Amino acid sequence: MRFKLVLSVKSESFGSVLPVSYQYELSAAVYRRIRENFELYLHWLSSNGFAPIDDCRNRLFSFSNLYIPRIRVEYDRLHILVKRVQMWISFLPVRGTHEFVKQLFSGETFVLGDRRSRVELEVEDIVECPAPEFGEEAEYLALSPIVFMVARPNRSMEYVGPDYPGYADCFYRSVLGKYEKIFGRPFDGDTGFSWSLLSEPKRKGIFMMRFTPEESKVIGYMYKFKLSMSSILHQIMYETGIGEKVNLGFGCVEILRQDTTPNDQNFLSDEKDDTSVKII
Repeated sequence: MRFKLVLSVKSESFGSVLPVSYQYELSAAVYRRIRENFELYLHWLSSNGFAPIDDCRNRLFSFSNLYIPRIRVEYDRLHILVKRVQMWISFLPVRGTHEFVKQLFSGETFVLGDRRSRVELEVEDIVECPAPEFGEEAEYLALSPIVFMVARPNRSMEYVGPDYPGYADCFYRSVLGKYEKIFGRPFDGDTGFSWSLLSEPKRKGIFMMRFTPEESKVIGYMYKFKLSMSSILHQIMYETGIGEKVNLGFGCVEILRQDTTPNDQNFLSDEKDDTSVKII
């Protein structure tokens, strides 16, 4: 299930200037709401047949960057020129999810930023988005940078973009790996997998924990792409993101166009049994 959060900009609190790299602070705000309502989170998971472990780094959801209709960029600052911004958050489980999201976010405020500038955002409205009818083929748009890393010969890791020769394989392994983590077994169907790029990719360098000793930089790419694979794999990717560092808000995607002829019947209900699945 996907929801649009409409956020009002409370400029009277701290102003209306965000750092360009706000991803870490946005993810921290989302997870803070979960930590503060952890019993609610556990109940929601268990009601859908999932059993989290203490770490819970790989969660059954993804979320986008902020959509800000009008901005002015000055060096590493975003000047917000509107009174409302939006973001999207998606969840794979369905049972009780609408109520869960309402309790988690209704009327809440988030303060995003770093030591140089901050913005307070208040959740003004939560809108449930229509559910797609997942088929075997769809065109997508990245709503937040898609991140993949591969090992160099010296075993260090590097970020790669769509020009990397094995990039399609990164997609393939990512979505199959997520299926196995969710359901506790490898995908045993015919994926019918193919991937192609539909737009010029835009490279995004996002700082994590800026101006602290733990500062780091994540490289991701924004682009449109076309993907063919089993319907349930489309659903998993749409709801829980693609690539690495999804827990930090990367890899959220939106469907632009799709083949709505389903390949799998009942999707998740056919994949799950009555045994709780361990999410790692």
